[in-house]
Amino acid sequence: MTAMLEVLNLEAHYGAIMALRGVSLSVEEGRIVTILGANGAGKTTLMKTISGVMDPTKGQILFMGRHVEGRDPDAIVRMGLAHVPEGREVFPFLTVEENLRMGAFTRRDDIRADLDLVYDYFPVLRERRGQPAGTLSGGQQQMLAIGRGLMARPRLMLLDEPSLGLSPLLTQEIFAIIRRLNHEQKVTMLLVEQNAHVALQTADFGYVLELGRIVMAGSSERLMASEDIREFYLGQQGTGQRGQRRWKRRKTWR
Repeated sequence: MTAMLEVLNLEAHYGAIMALRGVSLSVEEGRIVTILGANGAGKTTLMKTISGVMDPTKGQILFMGRHVEGRDPDAIVRMGLAHVPEGREVFPFLTVEENLRMGAFTRRDDIRADLDLVYDYFPVLRERRGQPAGTLSGGQQQMLAIGRGLMARPRLMLLDEPSLGLSPLLTQEIFAIIRRLNHEQKVTMLLVEQNAHVALQTADFGYVLELGRIVMAGSSERLMASEDIREFYLGQQGTGQRGQRRWKRRKTWR
C-alpha cells in the first residue's frame, strides 16, 4: 500500500520543553492506525503538528507526497486532511447543522448531500439539527465533531481521544462508526486513544509514544501479544518484574 502520511524525524517544543523527539511514522492509505501513550506522551502535540495547529521545530510531514509542515490549517484541510480534536471543541451556541456547515468552510460546492450522509451515520444529529450544540450530551457532541470533520470530505482524518468521557456503550458505538467510515467511505484514519483495548481492536497498525518518542510499532495483533502492552496498557500482568514502570525493550516491528 501507498503511504498517505509520512512523518519524518519530527520535533516540537513548548518554549524550552521538547514535546516531540524525532518522531517518525507512516499511515498507509485505507488503513486505521492508532497511537497509544500515557498522558503527557506527546500524542495531542503530534496531532496538532500534523494538522498545522502547531509548527514543528524540526522534521518533515508529507501528506499525499506533499510537504505540509508550516502550512496553515485551512490549507491542509483543503488538501484532504481533517482533524477532530480532543475535547470535541464544538461551537456551543451554534446549532448542530450550523456546526456541520462550519466543517465545510473551505468548500464552495453544494454540501447538501454530505449533510445527508452525516445524518445517515448519526441519526440523532438529524433529530437535533436545530438544537444548540452545547446542549447535546457528550456522546452526541463527539458524533457532531466527527460529522463536522466529514463535511470537509477528508481522505485522512485525525481523531484525538474520541472515547474521552464516554461510557463503554457509547465508546463501542463511536468506534463502530469509525470502522464503517473507513470501510464504506474509504477514509483513512490516524487515531489517538487511551483505551488501548478498543483502539487495537479497531486499528490495523499501532505505534506507542513515550515521552515524545516512538518506542514500539507493529500490527495490532503483534502489539496485543506484547507483554509490555498487555501489562502497561491492557491491565494484564505479564511475566516480567512486577511494579516496573519503564520499557525494558525498545522494539520496532514493521
